[in-house]
Amino acid sequence: MLNAEWVPLYERLAGAYLDRLPKDGPVDLFSELCGPIAARILAHILGIPEATDEQMQRWSQLLIDGAGNFGWRPGPFAASDTANDEMDALFGRLAEQRRAAPDSSALSVMVNAADPIPVSQIYANIKIAIGGGINEPRDALATLIYGFLTNPDQLDEVKRTGEWSKAFEEGVRWVAPIQASSRLVTRDTQIRGYDIPKGDTVMTIQASSNRDEEVFGDNAEDFFVFRDKNPHQAFGNGPHHCAGAHTARRTVGKIMLPMLFERFPNMRLPDPSAVKWRGFGFRGPINVPVVMG
Repeated sequence: MLNAEWVPLYERLAGAYLDRLPKDGPVDLFSELCGPIAARILAHILGIPEATDEQMQRWSQLLIDGAGNFGWRPGPFAASDTANDEMDALFGRLAEQRRAAPDSSALSVMVNAADPIPVSQIYANIKIAIGGGINEPRDALATLIYGFLTNPDQLDEVKRTGEWSKAFEEGVRWVAPIQASSRLVTRDTQIRGYDIPKGDTVMTIQASSNRDEEVFGDNAEDFFVFRDKNPHQAFGNGPHHCAGAHTARRTVGKIMLPMLFERFPNMRLPDPSAVKWRGFGFRGPINVPVVMG
């Protein structure tokens, strides 16, 4: 199913979005490529391609803002409520279409299940994916573009060896798209002499573990594709392993990166200091101002 249906779709979408870029001159790849292609691929996976790239990205951010509104300010909740209403209206319309013409998208699979879960849960599952499924591939792609354009010798070697998947793993290690996660402590635990009682909530800091000098050596802070070992924690582990890890590896690592640098071999980043980095829960560049030719 993956190779026969989804991979050709990913390749067509990647090609179409690269076709939209100027052949020379300046462009911000964050806003013109990284965000839109992440939104478009996710929309197809979820079974809501009728949603525009702008809608997908806006809904994602509003859901994140609402979920992270720990100060209980009314504004973010009102905005996320509006986004929820918009999504519910679209999902309701599309669910009927997917029942009439099933496909392999998430929405279609869920509404056509022999014993489907409640509609509210179907919609919630899709919203969770929208809230968390755009930022990671978007930020991973932007980070890797920056990493390669500031380390052209490594880009040349990856082009020669074809080690794009290895480069992807290094990119998400170097700047983890999700920097931290909360976990509930299920039993009394001690880590390096610190007591952590059952019932506490702790934060796992992927940003730190991915640069642990005891694991990654003296160059843990550096972007280095060809490091000997790379047991990063960017996608988590166990039951909390990222559900979109395989898709991100496929779409960003195996499809978008080689296509981008093959199409635009003279692309350059004139001023690396102009790239701005933002975020802690989610982190990545918020602009990637390059010259294409």
